[in-house]
Amino acid sequence: MKAMSKFWTALVVGVAVMAVTIPSWADPLMPSFPDVWAVGQKVAGQSTLNVSSGVGVPITVDWIVVFWGNVGPGGQPVWGYYYQIENPQTQPHPSKTVAILTIETPGPPFFAADFIANTSLDTTFTDIFGSVPGHTAANYPNLAAEFEPSPGNIQNPTGSSLTLYDVTYYFGPPPTAEIAVGNQSTVLVAYAFAPPMYGIATAQNTTVQWEGLVPVPSPEPGTVVLLVLGTVGMGILSRRYRRK
Repeated sequence: MKAMSKFWTALVVGVAVMAVTIPSWADPLMPSFPDVWAVGQKVAGQSTLNVSSGVGVPITVDWIVVFWGNVGPGGQPVWGYYYQIENPQTQPHPSKTVAILTIETPGPPFFAADFIANTSLDTTFTDIFGSVPGHTAANYPNLAAEFEPSPGNIQNPTGSSLTLYDVTYYFGPPPTAEIAVGNQSTVLVAYAFAPPMYGIATAQNTTVQWEGLVPVPSPEPGTVVLLVLGTVGMGILSRRYRRK
């Protein structure tokens, strides 16, 4: 029994590590994140959100994560998460605008969210903690493989909301304030006391929904193991019930 217990422990930990790092094996635009961050260290990438409902083509989310150091309340470490939605010109119809972006947080929630008005992520920008080099291959070599659609106009969100489980950015009312085909959002900002892993982002309008992986605050390692253990356990139980 002890041997089996060690086997299951090793399996669960291995699956947990794989679940966090799999995107980085496949694509330089989905790089792995450092185990230890230096103050000011930055990681950039590009995520593809594929169509999960309705008719359309994928959209992309460019992103940068920066570790600003122990600048939070009580000296807590703070990471800045910066996102930009790009809605390509290849959408099949002008109605395929983007109205909402929701980023789920399975671990600690973001503690603040905002946007930097009328700003492209591709240019160097400044927020409350400092300056961030633009999202280009010159600044982040892994972006040499990036697909960069025509930038178009920049759209600011009309609002955002934070919960214990996600952050949502709203573009509306439709259709004039949504992200039109061929256009992009301004820089969307969120701050967390936890370093990144990959988690789920969902974008949508009234007829299309897109889904993919973007950086989100990571749970404590023990929490990740419990999540994976629950998933594995549910799979085993499901197979047993089907056999019965």
